[in-house]
Amino acid sequence: MVSAIITIMASPLAISRIVAGTLFTFGGTCLTLVLLLGTPSFWYVPCSCALIPLGFVWWFCDPSLAAALSVGPLVATAALLRFVSGTGLVILAACLIAAFAFVLVALRDTRRWRIPLIISLAYLAAAFCTDRLFTSKVKVKTFQMRVVLDGKAPWGQVSPDWNDGTPPLVLYREVYGSFCYTVFRSHELRDRLAQRRANTVTVEYNVFSDFGHTGSHNVRSVDGVLLADGQHVVKDAERFSGEMLVDNFSSHCW
Repeated sequence: MVSAIITIMASPLAISRIVAGTLFTFGGTCLTLVLLLGTPSFWYVPCSCALIPLGFVWWFCDPSLAAALSVGPLVATAALLRFVSGTGLVILAACLIAAFAFVLVALRDTRRWRIPLIISLAYLAAAFCTDRLFTSKVKVKTFQMRVVLDGKAPWGQVSPDWNDGTPPLVLYREVYGSFCYTVFRSHELRDRLAQRRANTVTVEYNVFSDFGHTGSHNVRSVDGVLLADGQHVVKDAERFSGEMLVDNFSSHCW
């Protein structure tokens, strides 16, 4: 009995199943963990997660079924190549070449690939559409904010002077007794606001949300000067934002 199992395990077909299953399971797990730390877009995550169970299907169940179902997730993984460089690019490209080779070999000996392939591509399309419809949505919010040219806000010094000796430019607004503020390093903005000699200025923020929940934000414009168009930085002036809470009462900036 043991010798029969060893013979089966040692067959070329069984070995190829083990290698392919390991590649998809281990590779999908590593890719998912990396994407959870930071991903260019949401739709890559469900596609990379799908590679993990497909590795088990490949080894334990039906390689041809797993191969057809893998096409969509592998296309999404291939799209990640443009965000990778150096050693990571070489590793990812090598894994993709091996994965597509296993897919082609597994599909060569079967005619039952059309429906699973359609399901795989539909899964890819659903992940992509979900990403575009419900994630990274941008809403522009406009506020009138107080101007501080010397870095000294009502609650004290917000930040030390920059390396060139220039004090930070601070824009803040009061919300329920607390403060929401953003600190800038920009001679252009400083000179512009100093010439205007205005106590307040119009500031636009890009506020990003995923599935209806507010996430990150950046400054879109200050006094009509465009700094960021969505995630694209036009002028690198913003340094950091924050909240100064009074009596631990949240200011609810967004």
